[in-house]
Amino acid sequence: MTRAFVLSGGGSLGAMQVGALRALVERDILPDLIVGCSVGALNGSIFAARPGSEAVEKAANVWRSVTRSIVYPGRRLSVFLRIITGRDSLYDNRRFYAFLQASGCTPAQTFGDLRATRLFVTATHLRTGRLHVFGDDLNDRVLDALMASTALTPMHPPWEINGERYVDGGTVTPLPLRVALDRGATEIYALHLHKPNQEPPTSRVRGVAAHINQTVSTMLRLQAEHDLLLTETAKRVKLRYFTLWAPFELESTDFSRAEDLIKAGYTRAQELLDNEADLSSLPTTAPAHSWWQTLLGRWQVAPR
Repeated sequence: MTRAFVLSGGGSLGAMQVGALRALVERDILPDLIVGCSVGALNGSIFAARPGSEAVEKAANVWRSVTRSIVYPGRRLSVFLRIITGRDSLYDNRRFYAFLQASGCTPAQTFGDLRATRLFVTATHLRTGRLHVFGDDLNDRVLDALMASTALTPMHPPWEINGERYVDGGTVTPLPLRVALDRGATEIYALHLHKPNQEPPTSRVRGVAAHINQTVSTMLRLQAEHDLLLTETAKRVKLRYFTLWAPFELESTDFSRAEDLIKAGYTRAQELLDNEADLSSLPTTAPAHSWWQTLLGRWQVAPR
């Protein structure tokens, strides 16, 4: 049996995955390989170095120390200036790059250095729009992969590696189960940051932010459902599906409640582990991801 952990993207909700990992470790459930997308790649890279309680605590400390100013630095004026001067993103990513280094991910570290567990990180190749998997080549550098996987357009600029540019892996699939399947996983623990079975809007969608949010949410829903269907129909593959969502209102750019999210992720994972039937049930709809609505809402163009 080859056990894989697949960690989705999800902005500040990524702290919930740390709580879920803690619950899995307490039950001696450890992976042979880890696949991460965006924030899930960050959590996965920490856990892959030495899977266990020590890695969980290290990841928790990283989440406790991250702030919005690290990930999204600058005020509205600086964002406006970046727009009118033709920059590639609304925010500079140099502070985030420095934060990852301060958290222990050095520029020289390669995937081959992670000897305890194989790690795979997904990003989107900007020129072709195809999913790119870092980690198949053990000489790939982990920090480059993380910067590529988290380069969410238009928040952060594309990340360049060897002359090629990459953006957030969630652009192709926010839950890269296909990567685990292609690498021989026979049991998959999927930590998906979303609230399942959300109802579609009952009223007419109004406003720029709402239209963008509805469009992007539909795209992400279909992509996640595609990977779930691939896994569900794969022979001899057992899927353990964890749906993780905040039990309170939270913007995806708000990192101030990491401790609460870690606890919520732990509680949710414990509930699912105690009920085998819940782990086997798949959603009929995937979540609405509100990155774009959060962003545009800050510019006072939220739907009426």
